[in-house]
Amino acid sequence: MRYASRLLALCAIGTLVGCGSSGSAKLTGESNDNNNETPRTLVISGDLTPAVGQSVALMAMIEGLSSDSSTIEWQQTSGANVELVATNSAVLAFDIKLAGSYGFSVNVTEESGKNYTKEISLTTTDTNNLLNIRRDHAAREGNKVSLKLSAPVDPDTGNVVSGNYTNIKWAQVSGPAVTFNEKNINETVVIFNAPSVDKDTVLEFTATATHPNGETYNDSAYVLVQNTQNIKANAVFDSPVARVHAYNSNSRYAQATEQCVYSNYFAVPCSMSQLNLIGQDHTKPTVEDIMDRVVTSHPWMAENFKMFLEQQDVHGDFKHLLRSVSAIVISYDIRPSFYWVRTGAIYLDPEFFWLTPAQRDVIDVAPDFRSEFGQELQYIMPWRYVKNNQYAGNYYPKDLRITRTIEDLVPNLAPLLYHELAHANDIFPSSTLDDVRGGSVLEAFYVRNEEKAQVAELLTRDHPKTSAEMAALAQVNFHGASPTAEQIAYLPEDIAQFFSNDTAAAEYGYSSKQEDVATLFDATMMSYRYGIERDEAVTNPSTGSRDSIILAWGQRGRINDTNVAPRAKYVFELFMPELNSDDVFAQIPPAKLLSVGASWDDSINLDAKNEYIKRPRLKVRQHGAVRERPFILDIQRRYK
Repeated sequence: MRYASRLLALCAIGTLVGCGSSGSAKLTGESNDNNNETPRTLVISGDLTPAVGQSVALMAMIEGLSSDSSTIEWQQTSGANVELVATNSAVLAFDIKLAGSYGFSVNVTEESGKNYTKEISLTTTDTNNLLNIRRDHAAREGNKVSLKLSAPVDPDTGNVVSGNYTNIKWAQVSGPAVTFNEKNINETVVIFNAPSVDKDTVLEFTATATHPNGETYNDSAYVLVQNTQNIKANAVFDSPVARVHAYNSNSRYAQATEQCVYSNYFAVPCSMSQLNLIGQDHTKPTVEDIMDRVVTSHPWMAENFKMFLEQQDVHGDFKHLLRSVSAIVISYDIRPSFYWVRTGAIYLDPEFFWLTPAQRDVIDVAPDFRSEFGQELQYIMPWRYVKNNQYAGNYYPKDLRITRTIEDLVPNLAPLLYHELAHANDIFPSSTLDDVRGGSVLEAFYVRNEEKAQVAELLTRDHPKTSAEMAALAQVNFHGASPTAEQIAYLPEDIAQFFSNDTAAAEYGYSSKQEDVATLFDATMMSYRYGIERDEAVTNPSTGSRDSIILAWGQRGRINDTNVAPRAKYVFELFMPELNSDDVFAQIPPAKLLSVGASWDDSINLDAKNEYIKRPRLKVRQHGAVRERPFILDIQRRYK
């Protein structure tokens, strides 16, 4: 939204009141109910004269009422089609790409059932907007908030240009003061927690930056902080989380999935009669059966998940494995993805699901908290998924406006699903779904735990790992423990010996017994189903350039290493008993060593006849912009 439009918060309420040269306005409407109560007023705020290329925001607020407790639905009523990705939010943000007039309507329903509707129209100006903050939105008090700048564009064509914004300055203009996260080193992004408020409150932020053409531009963004109920001390989720809605509001599980899977307002898990495991209802669940258990912060997340199941789950693996979960949660504030036995649900980061730039705009960009662990150590263990001597998946810079297909999701989303569903199947493998005992999923877990019947326990009993050094280092790298002097002294060559002679599939497998199982399974399934293999390596830490990261040891397809394969096969047989494990592992390529002494980038090519592979997929080009794949992506764990 343009800088000038910040005046919207100061506009008087009227039938339609312009506010200064920005064209900002508020539009009011009354309840449709006919009774003797004094009606509340629905107020729509927004910039009614946006520039072409501008990120526009419209806000719907009812005086004296928290928007968080209301049901909201926006629609476009006229004008060239714009992509709306937050139609259930109090803040509707979108881009105006073509000049002209546009109309929108909003329907707001209170918890009491009172209904409000209003329409609003806007007309573009002739100017082009060159600086855009992504994205105006609503957030619950206390929840994570992030804002980011898009890459600079050409004022005439709107295409991305070479170079970057410089002299970037962020400032808060109005609302209760927030503190920007000091650990964030990306100046195109600000990260903070929404402040506590006693009523819905608008925060305004501005950014100024110098374009590669030498001109300085500015923009404003608005965050509507929603007043919410106090979180009780015994809440299952005791830190603020986003409000989620059932994808299928007519599902018999809609109420349970909304109230006791991802909410700050429940302290006791749902009973089995309210929310059981999918496989207890359906031996062979359909996509529709699974979608009855999906809740999301934004409808497009569920729709993309559904398309993925319909188009990319060609072998039925994910539908099969989803039998062991109670629900699927996809919300803009989830990072990293995880499985939680307390609810029996998997929680998925929507970064794995977006298809359009507008969809990506609503996703929180706060980094994974684990990325700071282990900084004192003298080694790192990068990893990547590879196919045909290239990165299996593309890199998608956050500042570029990139579109993806459902097929593009596979290299990152498929291993995520195999990994998280391995956690669920670890506790409730398909062979046990007819004998789940307990009044809730959590109680059923206690039964399994008491019996030491989880797959992780069986694997540890029958095929234990042996490296005490790697197990201790995992507490540093993944759980934040302080390293000892001995651990700090380890060189990459030491780690290579510890790891390569043991039986884990990945460094992350030492994080816990459960991660041991999940890393074995996701690598097995990616190799078998997609021909995508995982590289594991030990290198020195980065010293500033990609070429400085040198392999002390590396291996491709470690799950078929002679030390590791028996453990991988053991897990596979318990998770996928319908398939013949001997046939499956016969189709998985043998493990291959990477070139010791080569850089991490150069080691990707194991084809001696094709030594001129040009480090594919390390750079992304869009019009005049070039972005290099950050090495950090190869050392982060994007799920747990």
